[in-house]
Amino acid sequence: MRKRLILTIISLSVSFSGLSQELEKSDTYKFIANFDMRNSVIIKQSVKFNGLKFGLGNSKNRFGIGFYGLRESVFTTNFRVDSLNATDTNKYDFGFISFYYERILYQSKRWEFSAPVHINLGSLQGFYLTNNNVYKKFLDKPVSSLTLSVKSHFKVFRWVGLHGGIGYNFILSSDKRTQSALNDPFYSFGVKFFLGEAWKLTFNKNYRKSPWID
Repeated sequence: MRKRLILTIISLSVSFSGLSQELEKSDTYKFIANFDMRNSVIIKQSVKFNGLKFGLGNSKNRFGIGFYGLRESVFTTNFRVDSLNATDTNKYDFGFISFYYERILYQSKRWEFSAPVHINLGSLQGFYLTNNNVYKKFLDKPVSSLTLSVKSHFKVFRWVGLHGGIGYNFILSSDKRTQSALNDPFYSFGVKFFLGEAWKLTFNKNYRKSPWID
């Protein structure tokens, strides 16, 4: 637990040190909104997350908040809850709010490479299937974590592109079962929609007619 706390403090110190330096420059900050989809491991099973991120950013830094949840619940058949009416089938849901800082390592008209840091606050919920074929909750546990990653994207057009990335989720908890269930790497790839760009292209005629230079 102490090692994870030290790692969290160091990561945030480095991140916000860079952010404070960039705020002194004239690089204008703009509102950003993006979909964020990733694959990870929950309860030792491969799962898919959907997320929506809002924040501010310039050519060097981004920061803001994101909302994430499992695309589908996770089902297992290897654990029986201590109940006479319980089967060995369980369902898990996991969602979280994420506060993030993202350092832009390289950026051009189409390419971008970056290193995001996320502090996540969420909840892991578990339900067991009864003999009456009804799910009942047996677990509702708050979970916090630190996520470190590197990612990139290639813009096909201003408003849409392809993305990929890898990272690791460090659970900030001393509970060994929670660590075992959620402490795992993740990867992401697929199509990325730039909602801010799509908005401007739809409603700003001058922007739509301007040359694509950034």
